[in-house]
Amino acid sequence: MSSFFDTYNPSILAIPAVHILSILPHSYALSVATNGRLSEWDNRNPRSSDLKSQIKSRLSPERYAFWERLEACHANGMENLPVFAAAVILGNMAGLKKDGWGGMTGFAGMFLAIRAAYTAVYLNHTTQGPTWIRSGLWAAGVGLCVRIFVKSAKALGGTRVGLSAY
Repeated sequence: MSSFFDTYNPSILAIPAVHILSILPHSYALSVATNGRLSEWDNRNPRSSDLKSQIKSRLSPERYAFWERLEACHANGMENLPVFAAAVILGNMAGLKKDGWGGMTGFAGMFLAIRAAYTAVYLNHTTQGPTWIRSGLWAAGVGLCVRIFVKSAKALGGTRVGLSAY
């Protein structure tokens, strides 16, 4: 019987996992903004400055700051998703090793772990001190992606793709 890793490519499945991890803070932010009454969420223009001012007037300053961190964490996750997805796609196109810590599966697992830690740090800090940890985690995640870009570029360096190849 084949294993999960033999049947599926975990690095590709990590793309929707990163997407879900990026959506979770926004989902929680909706709960914070409505004090747990999601049916009261006004979704007609959820990025309007008017809606933000309404939320700010309803919440305590600490709770509003938490809501802002949730939304910022969500935005950062969505901004980093294309970089990660591109690295996964290029790494697989280039035929980089699949298994092990140095392979695509290890890359995807490390990226997910870093993004989970990034999210936890982002949502749980209220002072300036821990922000350097969050920035370091962000840099580590992006650095992993850049590493895959470079490895893919090297692996694909001698190939020419274009109409003449067909």
